[in-house]
Amino acid sequence: MSKQYKVSELSAATGVPSATLRLWEQHGLLVPARTPSGYRLYSESDFARVHQIVRLRSVQGLNLAAIKTSLDALIGEHEATADEPASRLGQEIRRLRTQRKMTISALASKVSVSASVLSTLERTSRGASVPLLRAIAEALGVTVTQLTASPVEIVKAVVRSGEGRQLPSLGRGIQIRELASGPRMMDCQEWTLVPGAGSEGFYRHEGEEFIRVLEGTFEIEVEGLGLAVLQQNDSIYFESHRAHSWQSLGDRPCRLLWVNTPPTF
Repeated sequence: MSKQYKVSELSAATGVPSATLRLWEQHGLLVPARTPSGYRLYSESDFARVHQIVRLRSVQGLNLAAIKTSLDALIGEHEATADEPASRLGQEIRRLRTQRKMTISALASKVSVSASVLSTLERTSRGASVPLLRAIAEALGVTVTQLTASPVEIVKAVVRSGEGRQLPSLGRGIQIRELASGPRMMDCQEWTLVPGAGSEGFYRHEGEEFIRVLEGTFEIEVEGLGLAVLQQNDSIYFESHRAHSWQSLGDRPCRLLWVNTPPTF
């Protein structure tokens, strides 16, 4: 049986006040389990649902009724095929932090979040946006890929269609498959984003990156370059030190070829 969490833990991990979570429950956006004494218990899927609600409300400006309709349709379409590998993210953050003799408070201070948010992330592997994962990886001296992937490095020259190591998800609706592995000078990956999935904020790092849209619609904003909406076969190239934020648009999944060099993501 998967672990369940209190409303205070969900609130700390997502930044959404407990009172707001209860309001969303009244509107049918969240359906927590209940203990015999009436306490709310949330599953790991509720973490991802809260992030989707926040995104639909703040980015698309939908009201609660429209959000429920959108979420129900989205989950019905993708839940049956969401066979992602179990995330080892929290365990790996804890392992690296302990290895470097850092306290939770010290790491939390470096990445500008509360110790409770980081503690929940270590326990549940949930509640981290891409910018936060990027900051944690940098503070621990690794890349996001190293933070989320198996430590086993397999050098393979030819990757057939459907092959390639699938990385644990960075959040609901984000799937990443490696198209090359080993001690390379590039991160070569295929990203698949469900509608509305995104970075949830800006982040930056060293290097350069190239993105080509294989399917769907992709919106990206890059510091100094502005906002761009990319359709199938469009591409963008930019220096990674420019703050960037992105999301999938439209009503169907977006598939990308994404290359970082050197491998700093």
